[in-house]
Amino acid sequence: MKAMFGVLFYLLFSPFVFAHEHTNAVPEIDRKFLDNLQRPDNRPDDRRDKKSKSCCTDKDAVKVEYKMVVPEGAKYPEPEWYVWIESYKPDGTPGEYKWVKVPSEKIVVEYSPSGQAYVYLIGRSIQCFVRPQTRY
Repeated sequence: MKAMFGVLFYLLFSPFVFAHEHTNAVPEIDRKFLDNLQRPDNRPDDRRDKKSKSCCTDKDAVKVEYKMVVPEGAKYPEPEWYVWIESYKPDGTPGEYKWVKVPSEKIVVEYSPSGQAYVYLIGRSIQCFVRPQTRY
């Protein structure tokens, strides 16, 4: 009877165990890179633990539409990066998609092995942005 109850309990609650499982299909070539990626804004601060320094896992990386804008007038202009993501209304409900500027401290120096651009979002905030890499 205990065994049957255990199986029933497992089957009943197993969907909740995997509720955080993402279906984002990241190419095999990028998985290890994305899984070990460190947040660029943490690099100056070594007091944080390993988990806090991480962008997250490869399952949290989202392929993203992006654009790069080079501001005019600067002697050595740094490009500004924008990603196409969903905005939220003040009450927390989803809004429409729009271009959102990536804060410079959130841009990862490294490129993914495939050259694909990715963004990590936590709490509607950009945590990491992996720029695309052009191949010649």
